[in-house]
Amino acid sequence: MCGISGFINHSNNFSKRKLNHSALMMANKLEKRGPDSFGFWSDPYKGISMSHRRLAILDLTEKASQPMVSHSGRYILVYNGEIYNFLELRKIVEKRKINLRSQSDTEVLLELIAIKGIHKATELLNGIFSFSVWDRMKSKLFIVRDRVGVKPVYIYWDNKNFAFASEIKAIRTLPWLNFELDLESVASYVRLNYIPTPFSIFKNIFKLEPGSILEFDKRKIKISKFWSVDKCIETNEVSDSSQTFDIIKNAVKRQMVSDVPVGVFLSGGIDSSIVTSMAQSSSSKPINTFTIGFREDDFNEAKYAKKIANYLGTNHNEVFFGYDSIKDLLDIVPQAYDEPFSDSSQLPTLLLSKITKKKVKVALSGDGGDELFAGYYRYFLAHKFNNYIFKQPVFLKKVLKKMIDFIPVSQWNKLGIILPNSLGGKNFGDKLSKMSNLIMDCDEMSFQRRIISNCDNLSHHINKFTEKQTKYFDNSLENKFDDIIERMQYLDFQTYLPDDILVKVDRASMNFSLEVRVPLLDNEVVSHAWRLPKKDKVVGTNGKVVLKNILKKFLPSSLIDRPKMGFGVPLDKILVKYFNDNIEHYLNSKTVEQQKIFNLPFYKVMWEEHKSKKKNWQFVFWNFLVFQKWYNHWND
Repeated sequence: MCGISGFINHSNNFSKRKLNHSALMMANKLEKRGPDSFGFWSDPYKGISMSHRRLAILDLTEKASQPMVSHSGRYILVYNGEIYNFLELRKIVEKRKINLRSQSDTEVLLELIAIKGIHKATELLNGIFSFSVWDRMKSKLFIVRDRVGVKPVYIYWDNKNFAFASEIKAIRTLPWLNFELDLESVASYVRLNYIPTPFSIFKNIFKLEPGSILEFDKRKIKISKFWSVDKCIETNEVSDSSQTFDIIKNAVKRQMVSDVPVGVFLSGGIDSSIVTSMAQSSSSKPINTFTIGFREDDFNEAKYAKKIANYLGTNHNEVFFGYDSIKDLLDIVPQAYDEPFSDSSQLPTLLLSKITKKKVKVALSGDGGDELFAGYYRYFLAHKFNNYIFKQPVFLKKVLKKMIDFIPVSQWNKLGIILPNSLGGKNFGDKLSKMSNLIMDCDEMSFQRRIISNCDNLSHHINKFTEKQTKYFDNSLENKFDDIIERMQYLDFQTYLPDDILVKVDRASMNFSLEVRVPLLDNEVVSHAWRLPKKDKVVGTNGKVVLKNILKKFLPSSLIDRPKMGFGVPLDKILVKYFNDNIEHYLNSKTVEQQKIFNLPFYKVMWEEHKSKKKNWQFVFWNFLVFQKWYNHWND
């Protein structure tokens, strides 16, 4: 992968030297995204500057360096990503008798734009990318982001100044810009652990939505969609599940094309196992697989990953998550993620990326499988809740709520020890408590908002509780999807996947200059999955049915049919044992009080409840701790 950045100075009062200096400053901030080389291009007559940091994956020579100028001289490109069908697209370019200088996908993309125009060219791409193209003839700038939102791009626009970059830190090098916190975004962060697209932590910065093309011309922004998941959903075409095997295998083979070593993240779950199995079956020698283990059995899938790796014959690499490195990992979080971001699995993801980069430069990941093939436990919880709670009389709901609330959460958790993991296990009481707060919600959308939230009532947590209106507040979706599981998949695919899962992996991997590819989010896999009938994904409370059936061609059932564990960490223990002093410092800090964001008296009560194990507020306090770490880093 790479890092892209640039800006336009409309006053045209910058010399070429100043334009280049600013471009260099932006590029330097993105060095970890592209440590192999850098470049910049500017035009003082138009006041534009574009810069690039390169992580060389295809064609390692200087011929593939960027910014790249088209054969005609009309277009200048800075590009971050991989185009998996570039060899097919190269044939289109070669038919025009264009003498390509490199073997890179970058040059193919650039010349394809020159031939077909930005919109038609982009529609042909199968890959993960964000790129910017300057049209010298029309003095227009185009910025494009891939279909699912794997690769990031941020836009600064205050109706006067325009800038863009792969990460906010590059934009912040421009001293003439204004950076003011958006408190509505902070509210969304407190609820979700991330800031939803298109918003950012700053008022004048937004994220370009996936599948979009931004056109900047004459100080005006126009955004259009070149792809939407709705196109897959609204078609009458139904996918044949028997084709799933070949579609995924072809996607994995496409994404293994590289001029540098490739490995696979293997957690031991269904998604990473199927990617690993197909990658190994397509390779003539053992592939490298990488796993993070945990000492606690409740969080440790590494033992399954090792068994799978041994069965498939991979060259397996395993490291255990060490608590001695937790504070060092937390210190990395603010600089790696730029915005407040508190999915706690970011810690093992950072460590996994670090150990993987020691042996390979590219890794394949199984991300996307849960959203496409219905793998999350909450989908089935929602289905049960809809059947057994929503449809009951109000008085029965009240009785059930009182019964749950009467017994302390800690006692319910003790009961959970003898219950199956599918009912929550040791966290049974926490799940019951959350359910209790949902019982009186009278509509499905309220249920969905709460189940993905950190808190019941946001106004208890923060002083300014107006928040961004995301797709989770769109009640019209109940009419679009009769089935609650399919609606939750749709929402997760457009929100949780690009704004949490893919952000977590992109920033963690790029912090160690590692490229991560996602075969299950290949164009063909995505289109196929959304057209599959629900029966091929879900049977009762069993999700990913079609994937599990495919995996049985590679692995024994004993390594497939087991409860989903996820990629969590023992956060409640970590907070009390390692970050008690930090949290209590922030709870009593005048600086935090002067932020006027958090309701500190309420947080102090919650912290006492958490320490006494009366209630588990682990996600609330990880959210709080990460924000304060980020805030200090941002102020510095």
